[in-house]
Amino acid sequence: MLRVLSLLFLALGGVILGTDLIGGLSGGAVLGLSSLGDWWFWAHPNSLQLLQPAVERHISPALFDPYIVTLLIWPAAIQFLVLGGLIWLIARPPWSRIRQSKM
Repeated sequence: MLRVLSLLFLALGGVILGTDLIGGLSGGAVLGLSSLGDWWFWAHPNSLQLLQPAVERHISPALFDPYIVTLLIWPAAIQFLVLGGLIWLIARPPWSRIRQSKM
């Protein structure tokens, strides 16, 4: 199950990276990676607007500004690719980890 989830994150990161590269090359503009906040706003703007009050009210007011805002500013493709890679490493079967450590 975790491997499927990691493949979904890796595929999503690849698609976002591809659209950023194609959009930058075809537009003739400076090549830049779009942020997670941009993609989220494109997909569902209402839920993005509800994120801040929900986090501040139900979790912690100090969590949103330094941490979640930073994640929303970082490039989406890199976040999904890194997250997918980490989940892929965690989801490896334990016998493959043991076999590699003995070599």
